[in-house]
Amino acid sequence: MTLLRQITDKIRFDILKQVPRDRPFVFGVGLSKTGTTSLNDALNVLGYRAFHLPPICQAHGAQIVQDWPWWVFKYDALTDMTVALLFRELDAEFPNARFVYTPRDMDGWLKSCAKHFTPQLAQARVDQGQSYLNALCRAFYGSEVFDPDSYRRAYEGFDTDIRSHFRGRSNFLTYDIIGGAGWAPLCAFLDRPVPQAAFPKSNTGRVTPLG
Repeated sequence: MTLLRQITDKIRFDILKQVPRDRPFVFGVGLSKTGTTSLNDALNVLGYRAFHLPPICQAHGAQIVQDWPWWVFKYDALTDMTVALLFRELDAEFPNARFVYTPRDMDGWLKSCAKHFTPQLAQARVDQGQSYLNALCRAFYGSEVFDPDSYRRAYEGFDTDIRSHFRGRSNFLTYDIIGGAGWAPLCAFLDRPVPQAAFPKSNTGRVTPLG
């Protein structure tokens, strides 16, 4: 991005507060460990400016609230937990947005979470200035470190809520990346041609402080 574009965007989005509500955003509203990194990479292949796990919400105790830095508006696709937790707010604020939900079978998701949400990850987030992610996990899951019962309850409640909220809506896609859905459903939903490249398989078996 050029310096002139950065200055223009800061004036528009930060100073003048010109929120682009009519932009056709794509929001990946799956929880972490459901293929969100692969979705983000796929959206980039399709020509979107996609951002994985953007810092767009904060936890105030048990309450999760939107807190959107102005510079995020230079992107037109956002994915992962910080997006998923705001699906109601994003749906209300951006009427032309499309929502991609990436569910996963419970046993596989719990196994992946057990490997991912560790004390080491929680400490790494603190060390890297990302402690707000720990606070979000405490607010949503009940703990930043994996607990099978609380994580299962949170996932089941979220799955019920998001499916109910978007039931019958044409701007909502249930997209099983982990199950091997591939390009076709996503490209049909977004009106994009199917790429010749293989569908991304990103972050497989890898634990990072952000993912």
